[in-house]
Amino acid sequence: MLFHGLRTHPEHAAFANATFGHGQDFDDTCQMVQTHAGAVIIPVALAVAEEVNATGEQLLRATAAGLEVMLRAAHAVSPDCLRRGHHTPPAAGPFGAAIAAGLLHGQSPTELAQSLAIAGSFSGGLIEYTQSGGSVKRIHTAIPTTAGIRAVALARRGMTGPLTVLDGAKGFVNVFADKGSVERLTDQLGTRYIIEKVGLKAYNCCYFIHAPLEAFQFLMRQKSLTPDDIAEVTVGLSAHGAVHVGTIVHPVDPLGGQFSVQFTLGMAAYGELPGLDSYSDEQLADTRFHAFADRVKVETDPVAEAEYPENWGGVVTLTTTDGHTYRRRVRYATGTPQNPMTGDEVWGKFSRITTDALDGEQAAHIREMVHDLPALDSVRRLSALLVQRALQPSR
Repeated sequence: MLFHGLRTHPEHAAFANATFGHGQDFDDTCQMVQTHAGAVIIPVALAVAEEVNATGEQLLRATAAGLEVMLRAAHAVSPDCLRRGHHTPPAAGPFGAAIAAGLLHGQSPTELAQSLAIAGSFSGGLIEYTQSGGSVKRIHTAIPTTAGIRAVALARRGMTGPLTVLDGAKGFVNVFADKGSVERLTDQLGTRYIIEKVGLKAYNCCYFIHAPLEAFQFLMRQKSLTPDDIAEVTVGLSAHGAVHVGTIVHPVDPLGGQFSVQFTLGMAAYGELPGLDSYSDEQLADTRFHAFADRVKVETDPVAEAEYPENWGGVVTLTTTDGHTYRRRVRYATGTPQNPMTGDEVWGKFSRITTDALDGEQAAHIREMVHDLPALDSVRRLSALLVQRALQPSR
């Protein structure tokens, strides 16, 4: 288990580590397919790779394959899956997790097919938390990790499943989407990879908030505005985005805050950008943020709606107390494939969010090992670094 160093079954380790990865809503995402694949697949691959003493190259291969399978499964039901109220990580995640775990266990194609067939019975996940809050979303990337690992274990012991689990009449695509696309599962497979469309988050809140947040920041800086200068803010998003992050105006828990564009802009107005320590009890009780949230309206923007789901952009219109109106559209927020974070920015994020867990030397050693992962002879060497220094074996 990362940081704590607890040794346990791969299912349990993957569950805990996936919760760590997704719990702050600070992980990867893919706008085109609406899922968080890395926070599912990497914990699975890391746990199983440590179990079987895999090499770095084997870890990379299993991770890449698991990511692509999960992303393609999510793409096959996008955007209907999320619109209907199912969260894509626990819906599509079991398939990718099964592939990653199965490859590391050396399963043959026939055996992998059975692992996939079994994994489909674990698919699920609801997004009612976007409407009324709650902390259960924190484990939505953890649930499919155990599903995939367990599906492989069951297949290795002889259990079988429906090989039409993805494309059958009662299979994944037809159950989780009104207008799903079985063709997307294999479209241009081998020449085009959805993994290239994955982005990283610059802020630890729902990705629908990132574009309007950056538009809002730009206008506040450019026009040298203070919160007291703002009479009204109008945020334009896709129809789904408006429901997803525009329903909760006054959050009562951290997750509610991370899905409230109104409250998040209230924080930003006073200089608080979403980071690892944001949405604390103190901030959630800050009357300034709530008062500003009441000045924020959320509506459907025709451009954002036309570009969704491939793009989660947004537009912000500020109206000042002296009657001026300013407007800014951001189509590609920082971290999207079209506006990617640089390598230094990615490692800067790593350093910021691990500063209380790792010392500088330890973080540098991890970075060096990750950069040279294909040459790593045993993943256990990397795992040993991912815990508190006091718990590490002496080198």
